[in-house]
Order: sequence, then structure tokens, then C-alpha cells
Amino acid sequence: MEITKIEIQKKNKNRVNLYLDNEFNCGLSLEVVVKYGLKEGKEINQELLDFLCNSSEKEIAINKAISYIARYQKTEKEIKEYLFKKGFGDEISQDVIKKLKEYNFIDDDLYAQNYIKYKTKSVGKRKLAYELRKKGINESLIDNNIDIYSQDSDSVLLVAEKYLRKKPRDIKTKQKAYRYLLSRGFMSEDIIRALNSMFKEE
Repeated sequence: MEITKIEIQKKNKNRVNLYLDNEFNCGLSLEVVVKYGLKEGKEINQELLDFLCNSSEKEIAINKAISYIARYQKTEKEIKEYLFKKGFGDEISQDVIKKLKEYNFIDDDLYAQNYIKYKTKSVGKRKLAYELRKKGINESLIDNNIDIYSQDSDSVLLVAEKYLRKKPRDIKTKQKAYRYLLSRGFMSEDIIRALNSMFKEE
């Protein structure tokens, strides 16, 4: 097969349309075209073409993943789901994940640490663990980091004080506060201890 035309795409200047034997064949990243010296008149076999298409897909997927994580840190699971929505297959996604780990762009352990530090003043351990599981963080990382960075006994007091501000200190309010704090993921014993101290009870 002969490369008869390499055309810059109108909507994306970093991609080209590749024509073989005067027929459109596929789109490639400009980086792959330059890297492998593709030019009009050059002969190319199917094996090399498949390799170039795969390399181009990886380059595109990596660039999309880096753009996705540019503003906020993401977990491995979140990046996989993002790439799947963008139409990339499992093999490409796995290669991208591996490369991003090499660049230290993905670190689920560090993500768990930062997430817990940021959220621990507003939610309890149960909710933190639930949210981290949804993001694909494994149980051992959750358990280790929650034990280190989350202090429910202190946080529950801060959240309770904010909730009770300007509310009457009666039994009905106390019951509502208990349910609210429970919904925020705090443990029952910590909630009871905090509310008893705030309502001046033994």
C-alpha cells in the first residue's frame, strides 16, 4: 500500500487524515506521522499500519487523560471510566494508566490522603469510606488513611455546632441533630458523646 495523501484535519490541527492508494484509511496524530517519518509516496504494510493506528490512539488517549486530570486529581477508576466514555478500549486504557503511573499522575494512595484531609471536617469515617469506595480506592488504602487522617471525635463537634447554631436546645432538636450527623457518616457513639456534652447532659 502506498501513502498517497496526508491531510491536516480541519477541526484538529494535531491530527491528519491518511490516504492509502487514493482512499481514506484512518486518522493519525501528527506526532506519530512525524515520529515515524510518514510521507506521500511511502510504501506501508498492514502490520505497520496497525501499529501506527494503535500508537496514535495511545497518544490521543494520553493527551485526553492528562487534560482530564489537569485541574483536579483523579483516581485510576475515574480515568478508566472517562476513557471508556471517550470510546477507548480496555487495552488502550490500560496502557494509558500504566504510562500515567510512570509519570506519577495517578496515585490512589495520595488521592485518599488528600480527599480525607479535605473532607474530614465535614463528614465522618463511614461516609468518607463510602465515597472513596465509589471512586475505586481499595479497602486497605481507605482503612490505613482514615485511621491516620480522620478524627471523628473532633469533627463531629464542629459539624454539630454548625448545625445547632440558632436552634433551640430541646429534645426534638437533639433528635434531628443525631439523624443529621448520622447521615454525615459519623459513628453513633461519637454523635451521642458530642450531643450530650453540648446539651449539658451526663
